[in-house]
This record gives sequence, structure tokens and C-alpha cells, in this order.
Amino acid sequence: MKARVAADLKEFNRMLVYKLVRAEGSISKTEIANRLGLSVPTVITIIEYFIGLGMMGNDGEAKAALGRRPMMLSLRAGSAYAVGAEYDGVHLSVGLVDLAGNIHSLRRSPAPPDLGLLLGRLLADEVQALVLDSGLPATYVKGLGVGVPGVVHSAERYISQAPLVGVKEKVEFGSLVARLEERLGLPVIVANDANAAALGELAARGAGRRGDLIFVELGRGVGAGLVLDGRLREGPGCSAGEIGYMIYDRGTNRVADNPGWLESAMDLESFWAEIDRDGRPSGTSVERVGKLLALGLANLCIALDIRSVVLGRAGSASFGPALLACLRGEISRLCLMDVACDFSVAAEPGVSGAAGLALDSWLQGICAG
Repeated sequence: MKARVAADLKEFNRMLVYKLVRAEGSISKTEIANRLGLSVPTVITIIEYFIGLGMMGNDGEAKAALGRRPMMLSLRAGSAYAVGAEYDGVHLSVGLVDLAGNIHSLRRSPAPPDLGLLLGRLLADEVQALVLDSGLPATYVKGLGVGVPGVVHSAERYISQAPLVGVKEKVEFGSLVARLEERLGLPVIVANDANAAALGELAARGAGRRGDLIFVELGRGVGAGLVLDGRLREGPGCSAGEIGYMIYDRGTNRVADNPGWLESAMDLESFWAEIDRDGRPSGTSVERVGKLLALGLANLCIALDIRSVVLGRAGSASFGPALLACLRGEISRLCLMDVACDFSVAAEPGVSGAAGLALDSWLQGICAG
């Protein structure tokens, strides 16, 4: 038992040091020890471990007015990468992401609403082309994270409630992922797309463990990722953030006819049809969608005391400014407290967030080694 506890503590401390160095950019060993409450010898041992793996390096001495100048340390972000993939049933985006969350290359391609096709052939072809075009040695790529618009049950290895990608019933993906892993030679993690994007946005904002936000992406459907105290909230059924199923009017027949009340009431099919036909939705459509979406987001902000709502940039060229203005006005009117409502600061939060999940899984093994 003691050996197990010691190993767990070693892994925990390594992860703490790694996350601090990543967040700070450049920091001294003494500052790491002071910030984390660890002894300097312990920090030195951990740093030497990461330097030996090529994941960290010394940057030279810092300037100091008095006394000995500290040696500064930083992350070597290009020492490892993961591929992040975002799939919405219409398009597939894959990106190569380093340890600092930077996207070094990106590919987009049309993708039909067929989850089996995606995991069976399409994704493998795109990932292999991405890595080949990058010129990086394949050994630098440590994993693949995939975000899909549905309820992803990671432990049980199945997806449900994902009509946008052709999943109307429960679909097991374990065997598909196993074949994909064998073809790519990489571990694969499947996650809800909004959850992955929320984590990508949180990292881009540098909010860390104290950050709260609701990340909402408006596509052919609507979903949200909830981050509370820096941690993703998935819930026991992995369906936290499925705001498209929220109900505001129990007197409607839509509840019985279609469990996705909010999505149905927003009439996103007509909304996107206008964009496809005219290049942008009408003001009436923006107001309808914006007010209903704001009502759901305001209720979440009030119930959970969240002060930050982030709107993904998908479709922003067509409707973003008008929809964002509507959301801001409605949320301000409905909420008791001030809630910031802004566009995503991450260029591709879904891609970077999905890759981050794969890198986190790899890092756990590194820190345990």
C-alpha cells in the first residue's frame, strides 16, 4: 500500500509542476517550489525528469536586482503533439496541436452524417494526410481526440442522441475505435464536441482551475459545454450541457412529438435554410433563435452562478454579430448579475480541446512513468 501511495503522489506532483510551467510560460525552480508547497529537491527531481524527456528546458538566468539570478525554465511545446478532430455531420476539421495548445496545421473536408464512415475510414485518411503534410516524425504524435455532436458515454463506449451524425439509437463505438487505433497506431478518445470546445476555450483564456464558463455552439443543432471551477461537468449520464432538450413551455405538444424542445422551437432548419439561400438569416430568425437561446443560457447562469457565456465562431460570418448582440441584450435583461457574453477567443476550440483530451491522457502515463 505504501508503494502505491508513493507512486500516486509522484504522479500527482509531476502533473502539478507540468501544469504550472505550462501556464506560466517561464518560471524558476524556486518559484515552482514556493507556489506548489513542494521542497526544492523534489522540484529539481521532477524538472530533471521532464528535461530528460525533452518536454522542458532551461532558458538562462533571469534578471535580478540583488542576489543570485534564478535559472528560468519553460515548456518545450513542440516536443509532443496530438491530433484534434471536430465533426458536425457536415464537415470534419482535423488539426495538429502542440503541448501549449497551438494549432500548427489544419485540414477541413466535407463529411456526411455517418459516424461509422467517419470512424471507419474518413478520419484515418485525414489524420494520416495531416501528419504526413506536417513533416513531423510520426513518433511526435501521441494521440487523437475526436469531438462529435451527441451524448458520449466514454466508459461504456457508446454514443446516443446524435441525430446530426446519423445516430438515432444507441451506437457502440468501441470496435470502430479499436480498428482506428490499430490503423493509426495512436490511442483515440471520443468526446462530446461542445465539451471538447469548452475545454479548448478555457485553455485559450488561461482561466485554469478557477474558471467557469458556458460554451455554446450554434450549428444544425445546439449544445453547450459547462465548465465549473475549471472542471468539465458531464453528469452521471454524460448529458450535461444538452440544452437543446430544455423545455420552457409545458403546454406545447412539441415535448411529446420531439424531445428536443428548444432546438425544435428555435427552428434551426429554417434558420440554416435562409443562410444557405440568402447568405444570412433574416432579422426575425435571428431574434427568434437568439431570444430562445438566451432564455436557456440565462437560466443556467442564474442556477449555477456562471458569469461567462462564450459563443463559438461557427457561422459567425453569416449571423455572429447580430446573434451575439441579441444574446447580450437578452441575457442582460434576464439575469440578476452581470454576465459577459463574447465570441470564442480560441481560433478552433473544438480542435484544440479534443487534442487536449488526448494529450492529457498521454501525460497521465508520462507522469506515472
